[in-house]
Amino acid sequence: MLFSGLLFLAACEKGKTPVQPPVTPEKKGITLSFNAEWNGQPLELSKMQYTQPNGEVLMFRTWSTILAKLSLVREDNTEELLGDGYQWINLATGRTQFNYATASTGNYKGIRFQLGPDSAINHGDPNIWPASHPLNSNLTGLHWGWAGGYIFQAIDGEYKDNASAGSTSGLSFHTATDLFQTTYFLPFNFSLDTKHKTANIAMDAAIMFSQPNAIVLKNKSVSHSSGPAEVALMQKIIENSKGAYRIVSVN
Repeated sequence: MLFSGLLFLAACEKGKTPVQPPVTPEKKGITLSFNAEWNGQPLELSKMQYTQPNGEVLMFRTWSTILAKLSLVREDNTEELLGDGYQWINLATGRTQFNYATASTGNYKGIRFQLGPDSAINHGDPNIWPASHPLNSNLTGLHWGWAGGYIFQAIDGEYKDNASAGSTSGLSFHTATDLFQTTYFLPFNFSLDTKHKTANIAMDAAIMFSQPNAIVLKNKSVSHSSGPAEVALMQKIIENSKGAYRIVSVN
């Protein structure tokens, strides 16, 4: 320390500016924040207050989703995998924010993910995953055993035919099987630099149940992705879900 200090003084005496070592910027990364909505407004679980275009009133008790291949998409279409690509969203417990501190700096044009894991993982051993991993079935409860594989998304709750109806009926939509592995791309231009940023991602249940396919619950309010009628209904929900996810902001 004494020797370096003397060098600094000597340089100053000669009128020279000492050379400082370059500072490497610290990567701050990105947080993904998933926010449930109904027509653009915050969705609250266990409240019978969400009205379909046909007058049916819904209440959601659970909304739980397994994502795979979760990535940031660069401007040249290459991808930055976030963690190992797997994540589990659980609205009932508030598991909706995920921090990726080592995400690379650069310019990006969106976020991509897949609903549910690929077939090999879907039908593999769920017990190989650590206790805190999104594919650990004891953590998520989203697994149907060796034959069925994972439940990619579980939405459960109740509905009634209209606002004045007294009685309610159950609704249950469990997306599963390799048929319904679905890729989503959410376009949004943003940059990552030395400032930590948060991407706010909306999950709009109103769109999932009405656009472009009207889901009439009094006709059928259950699909567990098995059997012709339930598969046909789930295909409509998956088509709707393509518009239900969107990036609201990155800041």
